[in-house]
Amino acid sequence: MSASEASLATVPLEDVRLILCVLPEDGTDRDLIRALRTERNIQVADSIACRGVSVLRAAKTRRAGQLPESVFVRFVHILVPEAAAADLFDYVFATARIGRPNGGLVMLSQPIRATPFRLPDDVPDESE
Repeated sequence: MSASEASLATVPLEDVRLILCVLPEDGTDRDLIRALRTERNIQVADSIACRGVSVLRAAKTRRAGQLPESVFVRFVHILVPEAAAADLFDYVFATARIGRPNGGLVMLSQPIRATPFRLPDDVPDESE
């Protein structure tokens, strides 16, 4: 085992929760992740593009027997400390404007264990 592998083996796991969001494809995901980092110091969050059916609005078909049309959505994963999960869940709901029409949804996992992840202090923020 190399020295770097040995140092990883000694890192204790943290108690965390996973917040999952499905958001509209309107930039809300970027705004949310930026706010989480700058206002709450949350560094483990990502957003991926995917297609969703009946997530943001009712599923409608043009003809019986056909699948409903899918729409682009953003699937956001946020890893948060277990002790702050309830507060951050409320923060995500408000910041992402989940309560607006077709605003998306947010879910909170049961406590899990994860390897800590910290960005170095000198990593610059992404630009538009």
